[in-house]
Amino acid sequence: MVADTILYHPTFGKLTRFLDSTPKREKCFRLVVYLSRFLSYYLQRQGFSPEVVNIFKDLKHHITIIRKGMRFLKPLNHLQAAAQTFDNKLMDPVLQKTTVIRNLGYVGYLSVDSITWLKLMNVLSAKRFPTISTWSSRFWLIALIAGVINSLRTLKISNAKLEEKESEEINQKIYAAKRKLVWDFLDMFICLNSLNYLHFTEGDVGLAGTITSIMGLHDLWKSSK
Repeated sequence: MVADTILYHPTFGKLTRFLDSTPKREKCFRLVVYLSRFLSYYLQRQGFSPEVVNIFKDLKHHITIIRKGMRFLKPLNHLQAAAQTFDNKLMDPVLQKTTVIRNLGYVGYLSVDSITWLKLMNVLSAKRFPTISTWSSRFWLIALIAGVINSLRTLKISNAKLEEKESEEINQKIYAAKRKLVWDFLDMFICLNSLNYLHFTEGDVGLAGTITSIMGLHDLWKSSK
């Protein structure tokens, strides 16, 4: 039967295992949020009716609430990662410090973002903490800057090793660091727009977020068994 062929296919099994994980489902929702953000802007520019445009605006709003709820208490993961990295005395000092700062930045970002979620859920008054989203973006920016410095340091170390000895493993590290730079710069583009340091359109921000979401899902898919 066709149904059996699909249900017992290895890819389908991998997909079910992939979606049976809160972090991976959250990343799927991230893709939906930014894609909706892009489509609502694009369709509006193309002259589609407000009803059609509002479908994607409402989808973005509702999925955003779900995403923020799924990330509740996630700061604990980054806090643990920061502590473990801080205790690793064998690590390159620059990589160590930037990894700690990046994780602490995400602790701040996700902690403050949890307050935003409580406001969206009407647990807290919408009038309270009016600048909370700004602080959330600031913490995110700190984490991204630390990530960029970390990737640049990784590139410097890897290129120095590559001059001494050609290695496929080192080439992969260089590729991963360059890819992470692109990823962080795209996320930084989103962050700087939310802080009003840049003033690009919702479509531009949505497209950047869609790209980084796909990159994240690609990595998670590859790491899934």
